[in-house]
Amino acid sequence: MNKWRLLLPLLACLLVTGCWNRVELNDIAVISATGIDWKDGNWVLSYQVVIPQAISSQSAAGNSAAVNVFSTKGESFRSAVSKASQETSRRLYFSHTQIVIIGQEAARKGLGPFLDTYLRNHDSRETVSVYLSKGSARRMLEQLIPLEKIPGAAIQRMITNEEMNSSTFRQMTVHQVLLDLLGTTHATGLPGLTVSGANESVERAEQLTHTSTPSKVRLSEMALIAGDKLVGWINNEESQGVMWLTNHVKKTTIPFACDEDGNGQKSSSIRITHAKTEQYPRQSNGKWVMQIEASAVGTLMEYNCEGDLSKPKQVAKVEKLIEGEISSIMEQGWKAVRRHKADVVGFGNAIHKKYPRQWSQISESWPEMFPDTEVKLSVKVKINSTGMSGSGFKKEQKKGSK
Repeated sequence: MNKWRLLLPLLACLLVTGCWNRVELNDIAVISATGIDWKDGNWVLSYQVVIPQAISSQSAAGNSAAVNVFSTKGESFRSAVSKASQETSRRLYFSHTQIVIIGQEAARKGLGPFLDTYLRNHDSRETVSVYLSKGSARRMLEQLIPLEKIPGAAIQRMITNEEMNSSTFRQMTVHQVLLDLLGTTHATGLPGLTVSGANESVERAEQLTHTSTPSKVRLSEMALIAGDKLVGWINNEESQGVMWLTNHVKKTTIPFACDEDGNGQKSSSIRITHAKTEQYPRQSNGKWVMQIEASAVGTLMEYNCEGDLSKPKQVAKVEKLIEGEISSIMEQGWKAVRRHKADVVGFGNAIHKKYPRQWSQISESWPEMFPDTEVKLSVKVKINSTGMSGSGFKKEQKKGSK
């Protein structure tokens, strides 16, 4: 009898148990993207809120935007978020946020408050992608993007497409940013966003009914973060060099010139399908030397040089031209990060892994030592296919006229 008395309360709890932490869709505002700006001594947070009616109703898709953007400000992140209740009838719901865009001024102030808030908030996801904007982060959230109803989702798909097909930029999640800034070198590189084209913004849904838009959101330049602050920007070519140095090239296209010095017109190109880069640190005469060994395999896509590719010697010559071009790209990337003293290429990580004792002695002074690192490049390219034509189109045309 005593056992049943103990079991009855448990059975009653099981019968009445429900979803105690359930979320009603009518009570929340789903955030697809967040923008962070710093203005007049306050954090300005912008929210891209999804409008369910605009997404579900096909008839309304061409007449109204699928998102609404509004901002709140405060001396801290949470105080800014709490003020949203003064402007919206629903509680902000961040669990479906796909991207965070940080304005340039906010990045100069520091990413520390943003990252600390993310670590403490149980609604936040560490898989959210992070971007930097040279202008206002809010303006980026206000831009509508063709082919996609939700701009935040469009930008997320944009970086995925770029990473798999061009490898000029890498998708950076909050998790990866935390690993980099809390890791050995306290530095990371983030993809930048800009609005290119005319000064006119694409903020109205009816603008998307035209065959072209006056401006477009595009990935442009890489932001270098050291400590937790923005220290500089590097261009797209330099960013691709960083990707080669850090073994993050998946697939890309490399144009190259026919001249051995690489100064001619780059009218030929190869599609890189596989690439690998390894870093080997060592000490020499009191300085650190980083041996970079890169290998790549690809298919020749354009060939406007002299020479018959049916001959192995000519193929080997073309491979040398491509190796020189990749080496040049890597050198540009190295010079750029050395100029800003930001070890986003992970040289410090490589030294730490191979020489932990020596690293413990130089870790504090590494930002000053990093630019003095001597980099030696070794690139090996293999052309696995030259296509159906052994020589260029012009030469084949001349053969046909004889």
